[in-house]
Amino acid sequence: MTRQEQRAQKAFGLRDSRDLLEKLRWELSNLFQRQRYDIAVCQYHAFNCAVTAWHMTDWLWHDINSSPTLKSKLQQKITPMNRCDEFQSYVRADCSALRLCYQIATGSKHCFMERNPDSTVEAKITEGDNYGNPIVIEGDTTHMAENLFWEALFWFKAFIREWDIFPEEPFIPQGDTPDDEIGPCPILVVTRVHR
Repeated sequence: MTRQEQRAQKAFGLRDSRDLLEKLRWELSNLFQRQRYDIAVCQYHAFNCAVTAWHMTDWLWHDINSSPTLKSKLQQKITPMNRCDEFQSYVRADCSALRLCYQIATGSKHCFMERNPDSTVEAKITEGDNYGNPIVIEGDTTHMAENLFWEALFWFKAFIREWDIFPEEPFIPQGDTPDDEIGPCPILVVTRVHR
């Protein structure tokens, strides 16, 4: 059984990093549409966004690694880049939002981080007048979690376009999604071209 077949069997039909990117967009939409007073929904959606955003690196690495030509082209710019963890180091260095998603996803998935924990990073729900919003605290800086997740999503979209990860199935922009559907950050929907 090939790696592609194995992944497809264990991912409920999600096929590649484009599918996981759509999952992240969907989770962000749910996070934005939730009621602030529903703390459990806020916690669950924020948790899912961080985990999906970070694990997108695993899926994207698989797509890169499946094409020797693409991998070779990327290795000319990104060194070292022979393994997934090296690619993930590059991503963390290139996108601060994904560096924070890494801390949150790894810390939440395993309950705590044993390797490379950043004690200055916390993920919380706001209290007081701004009650019910997920935030990420990094030292003295507070980030709205949904802004970090949008930044991560846009980083992936730009990376996939810049490196032409799927040349046989190009991105087709379908226009902006209405604000009332997914919130204040309109995005271009990623689709496949079926031939």
